[in-house]
Amino acid sequence: MKKNARVDLETRGDSGIAPAVAEVPPDPANAASRIRSSSPIQAATTARSTHWQIRDIDFDAIDFAAARTDETLLAIVASASMIEFASDIYTANLVQYYSTDSEVGDWLTRHWEPEELQHGRALRAYIGRVWPSFDWERTFKSFVEDYSNYCVVEELGPTPALEMAARCVVETGTATLYRAIHEYAREPVLRDIVRRIGEDEVGHFKHFYRYFKKYQDREKLNRYKIAKTLLGRVAEVRRDDAACAFRHVFTGRFPEFADDSSRLQSWTGDIYRMFKQHYPYPMAAKMLLAPLDLPPKLKPWIGTPLACTVRLIMWGRL
Repeated sequence: MKKNARVDLETRGDSGIAPAVAEVPPDPANAASRIRSSSPIQAATTARSTHWQIRDIDFDAIDFAAARTDETLLAIVASASMIEFASDIYTANLVQYYSTDSEVGDWLTRHWEPEELQHGRALRAYIGRVWPSFDWERTFKSFVEDYSNYCVVEELGPTPALEMAARCVVETGTATLYRAIHEYAREPVLRDIVRRIGEDEVGHFKHFYRYFKKYQDREKLNRYKIAKTLLGRVAEVRRDDAACAFRHVFTGRFPEFADDSSRLQSWTGDIYRMFKQHYPYPMAAKMLLAPLDLPPKLKPWIGTPLACTVRLIMWGRL
């Protein structure tokens, strides 16, 4: 992957713990402040006044006994929060890539980015309460410095339609991730959070899919090129996005084993095994099939093999 200059981060004095909903701090090391002067939180309030807010989540209802029994799940939630927080880096890249399309740029900056950042804030607030020993702030700082190396305009799709297809894959991944967490988790507040986020991600998928169809009408790409992009991005989700987040959360949790690759592999193996058991493969296959625009009669025949392929790419033979 091509590298870009590492992002300079401002040193923050807060601890990264969110003890109460009203005290959730602003986005730390916010990439939006590095690339744009407008506030994503203000944009969210203006553009989506009816969208759920963090204050709608009853953090006081957390069942701490249930929440703290599964540190593997907490690590997944912490990893997801960091990827969501870094979405403003991707937003800047996408806005630049689609600079001639005001419709796409407006939706990205007024809706997608604020909602993604809110997802990160909600998950971080949860982690701050149930896993106070985890140094989220320091871990995020190291994560975003590393992750920003993967998030460069040069790595976006070769055509606008193919990049939108890749975006469909990313939204499929996040929507199914939160569905898997919802099915696996027993703590009610976490289930409420991931339900809300998952619904947002499905909505984001629909927007990216609509934009894909707009560009596909112009480019008229064959299904082979589209399928190649879809499966390639599925592989990148595990190899780049998820792996980077898991690696930094592992180091944040076990700094003494930061250079122990065998322990990291074992630890991430536990995460992947959980996902493999609870991952909603039919949902993933249905969403991934959409950009291929297959005839209805072919979808049942393609859906199962596609789900198996996604399972193998994402989780291997664990």
